[in-house]
Amino acid sequence: MASWGQTLNIGGHRAPLDTLNHIWLCSVPQSFFGDDFAATVTYGDDIIAGLTIEGVEVPSGGNFVFAAIEGGKQYAVTAQMGDSVFEGGITFTWLPVVELSGTFGKEYSQGYVTVSEPDSAFAEPMFAKLKWRGGTTNYDGRHKRNYHIKFLHEEDTTKDNHRFFGLRNDNSWILDAGQVDFLRVRNRINSDLWLDMARKPWYADSVSNVRNGSRGQMVEVLLNGEYVGIYNMCEPIDRKQLKLKRYELDSRNRAIIHGVLWKADGWSTTVNMSNPIGSPIITLWNGFEIKYPDYEEVRTYHWRSLTDAVWFANRADTQYAIRDSMGYYFDLPVMQDYYIFIVALQALDNECCNIYYGCYDFRTNSRLTMVPWDLDITLGQNYSPDVDLPDMVSPERYPARWISHVPMCDMLEMKWYYNEVLARYRELRQNQLNTDSLVNRFRTAITELELSGAAAREESRWSGDSDIAGKELNLSNEMDYVEDWIRRRMAYLDEYVFIDWIDGDVNGDREVNISDVNCLIGVILGQKDASEYYGRAYVNDDYEVNIADVNSVISKILGGN
Repeated sequence: MASWGQTLNIGGHRAPLDTLNHIWLCSVPQSFFGDDFAATVTYGDDIIAGLTIEGVEVPSGGNFVFAAIEGGKQYAVTAQMGDSVFEGGITFTWLPVVELSGTFGKEYSQGYVTVSEPDSAFAEPMFAKLKWRGGTTNYDGRHKRNYHIKFLHEEDTTKDNHRFFGLRNDNSWILDAGQVDFLRVRNRINSDLWLDMARKPWYADSVSNVRNGSRGQMVEVLLNGEYVGIYNMCEPIDRKQLKLKRYELDSRNRAIIHGVLWKADGWSTTVNMSNPIGSPIITLWNGFEIKYPDYEEVRTYHWRSLTDAVWFANRADTQYAIRDSMGYYFDLPVMQDYYIFIVALQALDNECCNIYYGCYDFRTNSRLTMVPWDLDITLGQNYSPDVDLPDMVSPERYPARWISHVPMCDMLEMKWYYNEVLARYRELRQNQLNTDSLVNRFRTAITELELSGAAAREESRWSGDSDIAGKELNLSNEMDYVEDWIRRRMAYLDEYVFIDWIDGDVNGDREVNISDVNCLIGVILGQKDASEYYGRAYVNDDYEVNIADVNSVISKILGGN
């Protein structure tokens, strides 16, 4: 931990020393920027001696006026620190500053976390256990790591809840590095978009304060006194967010499970529900993992609500079964919003993977609701910084070529369901998915990082790093790319994807002609698969493809109804 002598108290705000850049970084309210800041400066004068700011000697407890604070501006500092003379600076940010102190790896280890919020009093270190988290971002050789923090009481290591940024009061928090995101804010802004646009889970009317997403705040982080950049400090997705019914104990102290939470955190045919493999083994099943309840805590588990849903999605081979029963297993309004969300963002890592499935209480209703997580591979971002696949991330890429989530795809073959999705999309286009509104969400976030000075610090720290394949990190340039991508994407979706269902347009070319008749005949003769045409082959809405559908198309071509 940085000693007290290396940490300044500037007007009641903690300013830790970034030993990498020789800068004290102080978080103050945004309203301070643009004005002079008259502050009392306190420090450990047994370690720091002869501190001068802008050539003015400032003893511990002395006053100094920081003229016209602005992002990135540095106030020159010299100080006698031990046997050497320190030369550096003081700078201000309006983002919270988080300090991590300890030695961390893939398993939890104990350390200290200090969270300095701009509007709060001088922050003190808090005891916690931390570990690296993530999939590919957690490989050996990575530098800007993600962290899972669990705050503890130091005397007995029991849970110690803390509230930050006006969010929830809890001991469990995530620091998301945006390691491969060239904009650094995709996950945070997309998560906020989901919270704004998604309908609540089906049980929300009877359970208060249900939140089917993660809130958070962009912060700046120091690890053992070295600046490691901007992070998204956020709430995890868990039982408490979704308000799943907690397990209870019977008279013999055995757990009776009610609510269950699973996560799809790997890619497999089980996860996309096209070809389930094997059976669950305690907490794992071919890409799925039980996240609640904790097996080590309850020594039991429940899988059936999920396995039944997966197997139904895989085996439902008639339009009747899909129409009548999919809503028994899945929360369809949320599924509609999820489909629109991942198509709009082209969320390549979220159509099957990085989905949480929550069951409120399987003893009363097994229906599953869906929550997205880890939304950085979106908006034209390649899945890895060392690949360049322009066709994969093109804003004009049609969604059916990459979405393989069986329930979502099967339901789109229902004319009534498709029309509900279309109506919902057009409703969202008027507000949350309005093109200018989408662009402004991201532009505002980047402007905040730039004006606070955080963007330049992030770029200086990580541009050219192997985490991003040695490429330049330039948030302004990436924002221009994202804005162009969003504008092209939304125009493309309006024109080619979320379009009116035309009865008789079997091949989807928005015309009804002899080509549609040929498609139907191919399906009837077994030469073509009806599923290729996303429900359009069922012209008569009787969920069968036969000569009656052919006659209906011919009638339309000839001018009939």
